[in-house]
Amino acid sequence: MTLAETATEALAKIGGDFVEPPTLIEAKVPLELSGEAVRSRICTFIDQNGGEWALRPDLTLVVAQAEAETRATAPAGETIRRYCGPVFRLPSVAGEPVEYDQVGLEKFGAPRSVEEDVWLFKMLADASGACGVKGGHARFGDLSIFPAFVDVLNVSNDIAAGLKRAFRQAGGIRAYLSGQTQSGLSSRLSGMPRDDIAAFVDDIFAMTNVRPVGERRADEIVDRLFERAKTAAGAMLSDDQIAVLDKLLSLDVAFAAAADALVKIAEDAALAGLDDKLARFRQRAEKLLSEAPSGFTESAKFATQFGRRFTYYDGFVFEVSAADDDGTSNRPFLAGGRYDSLLADLSGGAVNETALGGIVIPHRLSGQTGAVQ
Repeated sequence: MTLAETATEALAKIGGDFVEPPTLIEAKVPLELSGEAVRSRICTFIDQNGGEWALRPDLTLVVAQAEAETRATAPAGETIRRYCGPVFRLPSVAGEPVEYDQVGLEKFGAPRSVEEDVWLFKMLADASGACGVKGGHARFGDLSIFPAFVDVLNVSNDIAAGLKRAFRQAGGIRAYLSGQTQSGLSSRLSGMPRDDIAAFVDDIFAMTNVRPVGERRADEIVDRLFERAKTAAGAMLSDDQIAVLDKLLSLDVAFAAAADALVKIAEDAALAGLDDKLARFRQRAEKLLSEAPSGFTESAKFATQFGRRFTYYDGFVFEVSAADDDGTSNRPFLAGGRYDSLLADLSGGAVNETALGGIVIPHRLSGQTGAVQ
C-alpha cells in the first residue's frame, strides 16, 4: 500500500464516514475567512459569469462547509468525516509540490473537552506510526490564550478587538501598539461614521470605474475600513498592560513548562479570571505528555504565537515536523486542532457546533526513517 492508503486505513478504525468533497470552492470562502493575504497561496480563476473559484487549498475547509450545509437542514449529533485526496497550494517553501495528498479526519458536535483534544492528537500520531514514522518534533499552541488574557486586561472593547485582530498577523501586535496598523487611508477616515465611509468608497468606484474583484462586495470593503479607522494605536494601554502582552507574546518554552509559565505571567500581573482557562490548559498538557506516544512529545514546545497561520483555528493547535529547525517549520507531516467557530462562520450563524480535526501529509513522511514505502 502507499503511505496515503496506509494512513487512511489506520484512521478507518475510528469509524465515521469516508467523504469525497468537491475539488472546487468559491474563492470568497477562504478569502473572507483569512483575508487577502492568502490569495498568493491559493489557485484561483474567474468563470464566464465573473464568479471567482479556487482549487481547494485544504480539505478541512470544504468538509466543514459541507457539514454546515447538512446540519442547517438536518441537525445531527456527533459525526466523524474521514478523507484522502489532493489539495492545491502555491508553495511557500522551495521544493514543495503545488498538488499533494492530505489524509485526515474532522469531528463535529463532540464535547468541547480536553479528552477530545488529546484523542485527536493520538489518532493522528497513530496514523503516522502505522506508516512507520513514530516520532517527530511537536509544536503546540492554543489560540484562545491570548484573547483570554486580553479580556482580563481591563481595556476598552475597541482596543480589545483591535489586539485580537492584530494577534493573527505576524508582527501585528507590535505594529498595533506603535500605531502602524492604520494605513494612511484608514487614519484619514478615523472618526468618520460608517455611512460617510460608504459614500467615500462609492465615490472612488465611480471616479475610477473599478469594482471589487470576483465575489468581493463593496460593503465588505466599507466594513473593513470602518473597523480599521476606529481602532487607534496602543497609546491607550498602560506600560503594565503592554508589559503583560510582551511577556505573553515572547513565550516560547518546552511544552512541559508552558502551564507554569502562563500562570506566572498572570500572577505577576495580578490578573483575575484566568484560573479556569489555565487549569484546562494544564490538564490538556499533562494528558498529552502522559498519554500520547512519547516519540511525538518528548521534545515538544509551546509558543503563544504558534498557530496564527492556521487561519480558521481558534483553540488548541499542533503540528509535528521531522526536525526541530527552520528548514522544516513549514513542512509538518501532521497538523490539526480545534475550530469551534468555523461552522457558524460558514453558515452565517445558522449552525453552531464544535469542531476539531487534523491531517497527515503522506509525501512528507516518505523520506523519514521507518516510513513504509
